[in-house]
Amino acid sequence: MPILQVPLNSGRESNLQKAPGHFCSILWIVGLALCTAAMLAGFYELSSDQSISIMVLGVIFFILMWFAVSSAPNAELRSRNLVFALWWVLLGSEEVFSYVTEDAAGGQISSGAYSEAMIWVFIIVVFLLYTSRHSQYLRTLFAGPYKWVSWFGVICLLSCAYAEKPDFSLAWIIKLFLAILLLAACNYQIRNRDDLRSFLAVSQWGFAFLVFVPIARLLGNPEALATGRLFDVGTAPTMLSVDAGLLVLFSLMLAEPGKNVSKNIFLFFGMIVMLLAAGKTGILGCIFGAVVFFMLQGKFKAAARFLLILLVVGGLVVAFTPLGSYLKFYMGSGQAGTVTGRTDVWVAGWELIKAKMLLGRGFMSSRFMAYKINVAWQPNHLHNGFLEVMYNNGLIGLVVILMMQGWIARNLVRTLRAVEHDHPLHQLAVGCFAVFLDILINGLVSRTFGSRPDATFMVLFSLVFVSDRLWVAAKKKAAEVREVPAWQLSSVPAH
Repeated sequence: MPILQVPLNSGRESNLQKAPGHFCSILWIVGLALCTAAMLAGFYELSSDQSISIMVLGVIFFILMWFAVSSAPNAELRSRNLVFALWWVLLGSEEVFSYVTEDAAGGQISSGAYSEAMIWVFIIVVFLLYTSRHSQYLRTLFAGPYKWVSWFGVICLLSCAYAEKPDFSLAWIIKLFLAILLLAACNYQIRNRDDLRSFLAVSQWGFAFLVFVPIARLLGNPEALATGRLFDVGTAPTMLSVDAGLLVLFSLMLAEPGKNVSKNIFLFFGMIVMLLAAGKTGILGCIFGAVVFFMLQGKFKAAARFLLILLVVGGLVVAFTPLGSYLKFYMGSGQAGTVTGRTDVWVAGWELIKAKMLLGRGFMSSRFMAYKINVAWQPNHLHNGFLEVMYNNGLIGLVVILMMQGWIARNLVRTLRAVEHDHPLHQLAVGCFAVFLDILINGLVSRTFGSRPDATFMVLFSLVFVSDRLWVAAKKKAAEVREVPAWQLSSVPAH
């Protein structure tokens, strides 16, 4: 995994190899085990049916943390690896258990939701240990472009006071603030371009996990394809297509000449899952992002080759899976004219938005919108990121979201203008721009941003500081070029 690919320095002796370090590690492991047992006992009635799974997951989690830390040769890399590993776990936490709640309004919360919350508890325990030694990152929360991410969290927290279900909203606030703080720590630990690339690679592996788990469940239960498209207990097909499309774009972004094995595996894997889930906008967003990725680098043949490969993979998936029957059903259902019924939700939702335009109805209140509108189905959100944030947090929340997106676009465009096409920063900037466009396009018809802190929304948060880091590095590179004497720039001998 990328978080573990750290060059070892045989000249330095790791502190973890010393006897006191071993003793402290054992004490921490015992303490964490007792903490896990206490949490399971406290939530026994809620998670008893999944307690074994939670304990197994806890063991795997703490082993992963130990491995990420012990593989680093110095304290600085240990801290970096730790927060990057926590980021990977948080990205994938939504896919481990099924937290789908059929009757949230009636208080009937699934045990899987509490089980996912236990993963947050594991992360919080380790993250508190990190914060006790590296609290400096807290000063960056309201500095630079990232302050808009932090202000969004503050607005959501305050809006819980008047939300439809304050307890439900506060539960998701935990994950929202955990994501905001953890990403601030990741930003603090990024010292150079290699660290930035490692962070993006960890994000890629996070999406690989999100895409792999539904396929593993499909192999164990072929009924997941009973309707013709890939369903999953933790992710709707539309969002699964988005996650798989982002895996494809991350693979393109991080591809290196001569090191295409992992790129090709993730690329084809993402394509297959994206097509199996049959999220129309997820597929279109990925295609558009990939074409932009190649075009901005002047790689027109590569763009054509990508489209050809996607066409071939799509043909094979349609021919050998039930996807073809789903496509026939969809084309004959007449749902395309209403974007699968979304336009009815938008019209009804807009009437509710206008009633509380400034402050909205409170964070995550859109989860209960279905009980207030009269449409042919029961939507759990507005299926549009901009309407979603307006429903929950009003115009104030919308302005903050637009400021985030504006800073991302501004920094990435300036970076692309400042560096040459053959510079490594250019490929990273183009790749981040493609990811940003994919999330933005899918946000027009789904909830990729605006409310619940899913993986796509958290990646949008991360792009705020990633784009800023790229722009700072591009400015530094341009300054170094300007400082080079003219005689060195024209020192190529004439033949």
